[in-house]
Amino acid sequence: MITHLAGRLTHTDVGELTVEIDVSGVRYEVLVPAFLWPEIQEKVDAAGEGGPDPEIGLHVLYHATANTPVPLLVGFLRRPERDFFRKFTTVEGLGPTKAAKAMTVSVSTIARAIEQEDQPVLTRLPGIGARVAAKVIATLRGKVVAEAALQDGALDRPVDLDSLKRDRVALDAVEAIAALGYGRSEARRWVDDALTADPELATVEDLTLAVLRARGA
Repeated sequence: MITHLAGRLTHTDVGELTVEIDVSGVRYEVLVPAFLWPEIQEKVDAAGEGGPDPEIGLHVLYHATANTPVPLLVGFLRRPERDFFRKFTTVEGLGPTKAAKAMTVSVSTIARAIEQEDQPVLTRLPGIGARVAAKVIATLRGKVVAEAALQDGALDRPVDLDSLKRDRVALDAVEAIAALGYGRSEARRWVDDALTADPELATVEDLTLAVLRARGA
């Protein structure tokens, strides 16, 4: 059973909420809940463009069932987050992928909503309607008291995944342009200009092509 991975963060995909971690030459794909992505991005940014891959350690939940025999690894920066997630996914109809996408706020915020039977807070989570929220409360109330008391920053404003995706696309486009021989600072400026001219550029390919066309390349 895999319970923890420590290695280098080699790839991130905020669209799929997955990261790849290189552990002594073996790469693991790990699903990371939405609320942790600002911290994941901080690690990437701190490493700097063109710098070495940042080191990361994740507490891992290994998930495999008869219906989904391909193992799924779900990663967390802190052990109590993993413990809460294990409880969260015992709710009927709330699998690990759906739960990871729904958790756009901190564990303590969700746990307090459960203990206080605050259904409106739960229904604001992506993919959690009134019926599922009622199931969450009925299943977990009284079981997440410790998590409700966590000092985890009480992130009650949902993580803006769309903004993180846009930032990631822009950074990847800068890297793609720099790989063609251009300087990173000018590539960054050209990418910003392209996004100002057309904010709808949503993929690395489209953004890179827009910059190259503007440069006559």
